[in-house]
Amino acid sequence: MKKFYTLFGLFIVFGIFMFVTSCNESTVEPDLYGSISGTVKASASNLPMEGVTITTNPGTTSVTTNAEGEFSIEKVLIGDYSVTATKEDYSSQSINIKVTESQNNSMSFILTVAPLDSKIPDDITYVSPADIEEDQSKLPTEVKLTWRNGETEKGDTLRFDVILYEGADDAEGTKVVSNILDTTYTVNNLKFETTYLWKVVARNKQLDEVEGKKWRFATEDFPTNPYLFVKDTLDSRDIYSWDLKENHLVQLTDGGGDELHPRIMPGSNSRIAYSAMKDGKFHIYTMDLKGKNVFQVTGDKPIEGNHNDGGGFVWSPTGDQLMYGHNNELRIINQDGTGGRKIANAPENREFTQMDWTYQFNNHSEGKILALAQGDQPFDNEIYLMDPDGSNMILLVDNLEGTLSNPQFSFGGDKVIFSLDTLYEDDRGFQKDARIYSINIDGTGWTDLSGDDKTGNDLQAKFSETGEKIIFMNVSNSGTEKKTIWTMDPDGSNREQLIFNGEMPDWYNP
Repeated sequence: MKKFYTLFGLFIVFGIFMFVTSCNESTVEPDLYGSISGTVKASASNLPMEGVTITTNPGTTSVTTNAEGEFSIEKVLIGDYSVTATKEDYSSQSINIKVTESQNNSMSFILTVAPLDSKIPDDITYVSPADIEEDQSKLPTEVKLTWRNGETEKGDTLRFDVILYEGADDAEGTKVVSNILDTTYTVNNLKFETTYLWKVVARNKQLDEVEGKKWRFATEDFPTNPYLFVKDTLDSRDIYSWDLKENHLVQLTDGGGDELHPRIMPGSNSRIAYSAMKDGKFHIYTMDLKGKNVFQVTGDKPIEGNHNDGGGFVWSPTGDQLMYGHNNELRIINQDGTGGRKIANAPENREFTQMDWTYQFNNHSEGKILALAQGDQPFDNEIYLMDPDGSNMILLVDNLEGTLSNPQFSFGGDKVIFSLDTLYEDDRGFQKDARIYSINIDGTGWTDLSGDDKTGNDLQAKFSETGEKIIFMNVSNSGTEKKTIWTMDPDGSNREQLIFNGEMPDWYNP
């Protein structure tokens, strides 16, 4: 019996021992940390290197060196690590360390300049747009070019040139961008109805180059833009057309000087007349709707007169002739430059500077001419009515207090609109409150179309072809702000700004 109790006691002691041992084996030890710090210098100069990336394997926190070339990584779990220092154009360096508890492990890196890469870049693959043989879609005048190339030597940095060719006859092309790292580039301000070719040249650090093949795409058809206007560019004023869509704004002239007062040919709307300086004189030119096929209409008798800014001309209603002012003469010339002749003389001490010509007068078929005759001062103006041959000239608007400008017939020819500044007269032509007025053809029924909400000066007003709207230019009193182009209803309501930085507007209904 005593032997039994002895064995039973030993069994209990052994069980307690096993229980304690088991508990000890399941205890979780606390995390233990150390830290890593160091410096990085360049081998050639022994100077500290800033911006070197420091990483570890196994991974911890990635840091970069400061201006003194120093770095520090805090709270790193104890254990074995490989620490690596990398910087573009330098060979990376790795150092193995053992991080111990509560100890800072310090190290020093010396980086050398990486050798030039020896592998030539792989061939370039074009992504978009698709070549014209695969996709004949016509693109807008702003196109994003995208490409890629295959693997190169590890650590290589490729740079790219993009060369654009305007048609197959352009043998040299234009380098539109150079030494970029991206594999995309957007070309803009492209021409309409043009087939472009493009290629990419890739180079590595060793300047080994690979040229991609030429790829082709075509731009969309030339837009039919109903709005014509003049816009200030860097050193000149040029004529633009627009349909109020961003990518359809087209610069039609680029003569290096001022091309002014665009006027669409009535009827066919196939050509645009405008004025430009030649040998110090304003002449009438015409061009097609794409700004091509420019033709000088006037010769030895240019646009000329008191304070005439080149706007003293107008198309005939049929579009086969142009009428303009040459000092005190009102002249007509065929659009091909032939048949120039005088049809009327201005009243004494006046010269014809602005005019309009209608085929429908007082709402029935009858041709009439409206002409502004100006004296020595820009505010000394009168408006006359006459027949197309210059006969039957009558005074419509007398010389009023203020400055008259730009008389125009309404659609149907039953009214006349013009600008008048009644508050200010200036011998330099400045205006402070030019308003658009409408009157009946007998001189009655004066109506202020500009209204009370107007600021600055409303000028250069004219009706649309259908008479549904009036388009005009507004400019501040100071003249220093950008000119803007607006429309309104024939009664002056519904003023709406269409174009910022524009003047001398014309429009048609394509």
